[in-house]
Amino acid sequence: MREQFDKDLATLRQDLVHVYADVDLQLHEAMDALIHEDKDKAKKVRRATHKIDQASMKLEERAYNLIVLQNPVASDLRLLQFIIYVNFNIQRMSNHVRNIAKTAERAAGHAVPGGMLELLASLAHLVYRVLGETVRAIVENDLNTATNLPELDEPVDALYRTFFKTFSKLKTDDDIEAASRVMMAARMLERISDNSVEVGDRLVFLLTGRRATLDDLQELEPEELDDLQAAQGLALTMGQKEVVRAANQIPEVELASPTAKAEASAEADDDDDDYDDD
Repeated sequence: MREQFDKDLATLRQDLVHVYADVDLQLHEAMDALIHEDKDKAKKVRRATHKIDQASMKLEERAYNLIVLQNPVASDLRLLQFIIYVNFNIQRMSNHVRNIAKTAERAAGHAVPGGMLELLASLAHLVYRVLGETVRAIVENDLNTATNLPELDEPVDALYRTFFKTFSKLKTDDDIEAASRVMMAARMLERISDNSVEVGDRLVFLLTGRRATLDDLQELEPEELDDLQAAQGLALTMGQKEVVRAANQIPEVELASPTAKAEASAEADDDDDDYDDD
């Protein structure tokens, strides 16, 4: 019975990473549609985000069912709570991606002024980095990676503020409506980044059992962060190969498989032995 429960929890975690990766991939598609004025691609993104929403709701339902039908201990309950809360963030990010796709449809054929599309593309790349590092922290259960998320989000906020300066310098003969739509897309990107950082905050409780935020951990050294780690159930390590495969769908993520890591570790141990023998 316990073995099956661990498998169910591990599968939930895998599916969470799959859905997170889908959000990231659709964000790439939505931005590509907006930059290249591709209405057909934008429509496909909108349809895809609705599928993400459905998968997200099913994920949440499964998590609640496990709470009701099983008897989760502390570490199990933290993982289930993490999945439910992160699911909320994923739904919000999916909605933002859908709004960017709508912007792509409505802005197509309009001359967006002031280099705002170039700014938007730069902003998107910063957001991709935040999403990628968030997934990395989830997959590797890594507080050190998670604590870097607020720092990665700072350039997102700074560049987002640049849009207001650019907008204020537009001329009367510029397409103000098109510029406004791009401003809205920039706002959606900024909110996606914020939601991803919130996921990092939720990861703190999962891994430590403490009610703390990433900001609370900023001053701690890596060794101190390691000391905060609470005992975890098998679900956080089971099926890791599939979790890594799901995460590696994201262009900004490149994680080694557990097998490759084990082989690298073995080679390092061999090198250490050779050195000691000398």
